[in-house]
Amino acid sequence: MKRDDAMEPERRFGLLQATALNMSNMLGAGPFITIPALMVTMGGPQSMLGWGVALILALADGLVWSELGAALQKSGGSYVYLREGYGREKWGRCMGFLFIWQFILLRLV
Repeated sequence: MKRDDAMEPERRFGLLQATALNMSNMLGAGPFITIPALMVTMGGPQSMLGWGVALILALADGLVWSELGAALQKSGGSYVYLREGYGREKWGRCMGFLFIWQFILLRLV
């Protein structure tokens, strides 16, 4: 029996799917835990210093990810970056595998 390709859904990853995946990676319980902890620990004006340090770290993180995205123009994101960074054979495959498993396990918890 011949398979009808017209009945299969289109395989694509659009803006909506990419945004949802990126938000699930970035946003979690972290802001709801770290912001009150920062305010209690540092108090008034010193908490702005903490926000400034966080801003610098977030900016550096964004620049690193943009450089990786420009250098390795393949789909797969972190998995591909780890695989290429550690080498495609032994350690790269291991790091990519561990990244995917920790991603799955963190989403289940």
